[in-house]
Amino acid sequence: MKKNITAIIQARLGSKRFPKKVLKKLCGKSLIEILDSRLKRSKLLSDVIFAIPDSEENSDLEKAIRDLGTSFYRGDELDVLNRYFMTSKEFNCEHIVRITGDCPLIDPSMLDEILLKYSQNDFDYLSNIDPPTFPDGFDIEIFSYEALYRANNNAVDVYDREHVTPYIRRDKKNKTYNYQSTQ
Repeated sequence: MKKNITAIIQARLGSKRFPKKVLKKLCGKSLIEILDSRLKRSKLLSDVIFAIPDSEENSDLEKAIRDLGTSFYRGDELDVLNRYFMTSKEFNCEHIVRITGDCPLIDPSMLDEILLKYSQNDFDYLSNIDPPTFPDGFDIEIFSYEALYRANNNAVDVYDREHVTPYIRRDKKNKTYNYQSTQ
């Protein structure tokens, strides 16, 4: 069983279509609070960390994360790949679960099922998105620090830097797998 599996949640307040959506309340709790508590119910995650932009605009987000008692890293707003890499480096992550802050309904049991598949195999990247096998909002991507390291060092396209995993999925050095539920 692989140890040191960390969920890194990318979140920001600067959405053009729905500003500050991750702080909006649903049944009295913010979206990030709901997501944070659901991820912390996983039996296989070692830690949950937020990766947020290092801009004044995200100071309220930092405060909300501090109030949750959850760790965070502030990094480049546009180079999300580097923000993930620096977060994983800062917190010594070996395996990373990529989650977005605007998808608060991740099912901890489903996450553990997918993490178990990743842990029992020698994958560099596993997801349920390539092609999508679950409804929107239940996207999970898991990858090794080594795959993230290679992507951060080699990806040059703006799209690859902004979206974290396209380079990892294309990198022929990575052993990849797309998860489908067996139920």
